[in-house]
Amino acid sequence: MFPWAACAACAACAACAATVVQQWCNSDEKEVTAMNRSHLLYRLQTIDLEMGNGKSRLEEVEASLEESEELRQARHALQKAKDELSRWQTTLRDLELEAKSLTAKITSVEKGLYSGRVTNPKELANLQNEVSYLKRRKGELEDRQIEAMVEVEEHEVEVDRQKASLAQIEAEWTQTQKRLTEERGELEERLAHLKKERGKAEEMIGAEDLALYRELHSRKGGRAVALLKGEVCQACRVTLPTSRAQQARSRDSLSFCSSCQRILYVER
Repeated sequence: MFPWAACAACAACAACAATVVQQWCNSDEKEVTAMNRSHLLYRLQTIDLEMGNGKSRLEEVEASLEESEELRQARHALQKAKDELSRWQTTLRDLELEAKSLTAKITSVEKGLYSGRVTNPKELANLQNEVSYLKRRKGELEDRQIEAMVEVEEHEVEVDRQKASLAQIEAEWTQTQKRLTEERGELEERLAHLKKERGKAEEMIGAEDLALYRELHSRKGGRAVALLKGEVCQACRVTLPTSRAQQARSRDSLSFCSSCQRILYVER
């Protein structure tokens, strides 16, 4: 039995339809041909309702088989974390190269300052000022390097966290895909079976009754036939006159609810 089967005349009986269809499908030819007209129409409606619910569920399953929003967001979050890490790694490398260049320049200027080749006081003062400036620049670069290293470490942690989160979501998604794929196969198999049974059911119904069923099915939200319990129509919940209820129990003619105009069917 499938969880999406629905009762032909009462939405509250969610598991009835599949059971009823199965019972009818197992009926022998002689028993089926003896059914009254409302019974045959009720049978067709039961199949139609189960097929409708099955198709709706199949659409839901197929939609769920696509990549989930949660998975897309997790992948986006990981890529964003990687991009930020890459940006800070690039910044750190640039700072390291700049610091290396400054160190080489400081070494070169100091070498000229202390080599003894420069004796002009003004030139010496200029060299000393340049060394001081370069060392200040190097100190600033070192501070920025420390900041960049901290950022790199923090973003490495964030990337690892996002990787773990994505791995968990992907594992759960894979399990869900497996379950949904199996359910899709079951639904497709069940719908194919119901399609055959519906064809058989239609063949047993007269042309006029079938045309009436189709018209009411269209106008009454897919429920052309209403179950009658006692004297109460289970579709609109109106109590019918005794004479109308008795007429509905006849095997030879169709009877209609005086309130909702649906075909009445009495279970036997």
